[in-house]
Amino acid sequence: MRRKITEAHLLLIITFAMYMGYQWLMQWIPLHDVMFHVIMGQVMLIFPGALWMLIRYRQLSERMLFTPISNANIKMAVAVIISAYPVVVILNRFSMFFVKNQVMEVMPYMMRMGYFPMLFVMAVMPAFNEEFLCRGILYGAYRQRAKTTGIWLSALAFGLFHLNFNQMLYAVYLGIVLALMVEATGSIYTSMLMHFLLNGFNVTMNFMANQRLIADASVNQQQVTESVSQTLSDVPIQQLVTMAVVLTIFIFLNGILIYSTFRMNGRSLQNDGEKGRVIDGWIVIFVIITVILTYMNTDFL
Repeated sequence: MRRKITEAHLLLIITFAMYMGYQWLMQWIPLHDVMFHVIMGQVMLIFPGALWMLIRYRQLSERMLFTPISNANIKMAVAVIISAYPVVVILNRFSMFFVKNQVMEVMPYMMRMGYFPMLFVMAVMPAFNEEFLCRGILYGAYRQRAKTTGIWLSALAFGLFHLNFNQMLYAVYLGIVLALMVEATGSIYTSMLMHFLLNGFNVTMNFMANQRLIADASVNQQQVTESVSQTLSDVPIQQLVTMAVVLTIFIFLNGILIYSTFRMNGRSLQNDGEKGRVIDGWIVIFVIITVILTYMNTDFL
């Protein structure tokens, strides 16, 4: 059992090294095709783990929780991600008091691809690839020894993989929610669906907003970006209190829905088999390296 966790951590590090190596290589061999560049980056996230799992494990569906989900669980997944969305928005807004919104900075380049290519590379591919890595390989190994710790650790890895504090804050929260729903439903398809719905909604809203900006030639995109950049000292205390209240309400609602999903499926966070530690030297190395790179890659205000 311990060997599976070590394997998962080594796969995480190899995947990260390949992903960063590809990004570094593209600095020396620039590509004008943005879509190809993004797709190859996403391929780096799944190739090492998929290759190793296909060679190493025959019972891949059981290890990765590739099991069908019922209509009732689909409805619960939709309800959970809808209730999680306001939390994501507020956490993203809170992070922007200290750092720049790094997604908005790359959005103009993504818009040039068109709606459906953008949906594919920002919603479809991440929903499968990132879930395969974080909720499949990582949490799939953790849950056999320590489900609760595994949820937090896989969420942390998910957040750090984004390599900036702006996305990291809400990505960690989403990682917790997605792992809980995987455990509550017994299927990784649940988190894939939720991930796609969230990213797909964001892509759609950003694309529609961009189209309105194009239609209104008097609005400058740079002005719009700058208008949402504030420091914490610029925000009225009433707004901060409102954000805190709304955040608390929706986190509580999120928890109720997730708890209801566990009850509906007769599942729990108690370990069925051998209990043990899931933290080793490899994951510590990964966390240290990614924290340093996240700090270097973040544009602070």
